[in-house]
Amino acid sequence: MAEKKVIAVKDWTCAMSDELGRVALTVNPTDGEPILVLLTIFQAAKMGRELQSPKRTQLPIS
Repeated sequence: MAEKKVIAVKDWTCAMSDELGRVALTVNPTDGEPILVLLTIFQAAKMGRELQSPKRTQLPIS
């Protein structure tokens, strides 16, 4: 299973990339360099739905 990493986010921006036909999400963490994530329109829509009605999850403390 892939290891999950948690980061503190200062801010983020999102834009549609006409050249790629993808949604470009730029995340600015509180520490380190900005992270660019390319999503399909379907992935972005799913993420938007999850942000509107988040599910309660329990995170392991380590």
